[in-house]
Amino acid sequence: MKLYSVPGSYLTNKLKICAKYAGLDIETEAAAGAEGTENPIPVLETPQGCLFSTNAIARYLAGIRRDVGLAGQNLLEAGTIDSWVEFSVHQFEVPLMTWVCDARKLQPVPAEVVKMAEADVNKALDVLNKHLLSNTYMVGHRISLADVSVACALADALSVLKPLLGNFQHVQRWYNLCIAQPEFKAVLGVSAPPSKSAAKASPKKEATPKAAAKKEAAPKKEASPKKEASPKKEASPKKEASPKKEAAPKKEAAPKKEGKKAAPKKEAAAKEEKPADPAADREKLMKKVLKEGGKRGVEIEGSADMGGLQFFSCSVDEPQGDIDLCVESVNAMNAVAIPGDEERRGCSGHVGKTIFSAGTEQLAVVAYVPEDKLGELSCEDWLKATLAPFQGEVVSVDKCICTGRVKADGNKGIFPLKIREPMILEANNFLRKKGLFPEDNSDDDDDMVFGDDDFPS
Repeated sequence: MKLYSVPGSYLTNKLKICAKYAGLDIETEAAAGAEGTENPIPVLETPQGCLFSTNAIARYLAGIRRDVGLAGQNLLEAGTIDSWVEFSVHQFEVPLMTWVCDARKLQPVPAEVVKMAEADVNKALDVLNKHLLSNTYMVGHRISLADVSVACALADALSVLKPLLGNFQHVQRWYNLCIAQPEFKAVLGVSAPPSKSAAKASPKKEATPKAAAKKEAAPKKEASPKKEASPKKEASPKKEASPKKEAAPKKEAAPKKEGKKAAPKKEAAAKEEKPADPAADREKLMKKVLKEGGKRGVEIEGSADMGGLQFFSCSVDEPQGDIDLCVESVNAMNAVAIPGDEERRGCSGHVGKTIFSAGTEQLAVVAYVPEDKLGELSCEDWLKATLAPFQGEVVSVDKCICTGRVKADGNKGIFPLKIREPMILEANNFLRKKGLFPEDNSDDDDDMVFGDDDFPS
């Protein structure tokens, strides 16, 4: 594929990051004579044809790898991502780039327009800050096209407007998380902006030379009183007399204070010792596992219906690397929906799946293949192929469900959270070799991608 675009533009960076997540190598070229012509920029040249308009290309690239989730895990997530992308384009990027244009002196911008742009940017950042107060990412539990769109615009602006995020700590936390991802680093190559604590630390270092200067000045003034040795000897007995009289009350005060503080410490220790019920803790954790599994099952069902998936790979958080809890999570995903329930759960028993859960000591892996699909795929073979590149071990083998794990090993650089995403890719690559993972087909009418210019108002 070849991308014709403006080099260094944040819009180009957006597309390059999407391509990184999709695992595509895209050649980027500056469009010759693009300025002053009617050629639409950017343009993506694919073997099946060309696409134009930044958002249309971004959606196309995000949809190539459904397992990565840039375009969302289900129809609701896909719609929510589109909503935030539109917010970014119209309510955030337009005023932000006006402000940046003035800061870079690219062209004269009226002062009143700059003020309006600043106000609009702060309003948009306030909306983002409130949203990110209770959300790690813009949508769902992983990076999506919404994160890529907003983060790329911010990265371009922060090169000029460095204190932009000073009053928006949740946006700054989210931004630092985004640009720390390998795909962002490969394209943007930016580091996290200094936090408020770091900014306050620098003047403290400047204060040390002043203190040193005072210390150097002090001995110069003390040079003259060296001759006055007699008053120093007279002063010493006076200072010794006062502590002797005060010694008694100090000793009496100490046990009183210690006696008062001793009681609450013992009470606090007693309170800490009381809650020790492993069975109750396990029961609470099991409820969370089943709830998460049930919801994830509905998401898998939606993805299967939307993308024609027969097999799926994903991660779950609540089992925390516990294999038995992972099996319970799969059972919750496969549960049959109960008619009349307020919340629909499970419903994905017809979809084969491998799930991954990272804990502190190991990454738990559970593979499930429905009985009617065993002729197409062996559950054991799928699990072994997934574990092999990471020196994992098979724990149990059954007809339809198999379990395994990869133990953490700091000496070998094996960390559960770090290897989770590569293992999901490995599970999907095995499906591709078997022809069981749907590939993108741009010839289908349903997969056509259009830009905003295709629908004139």
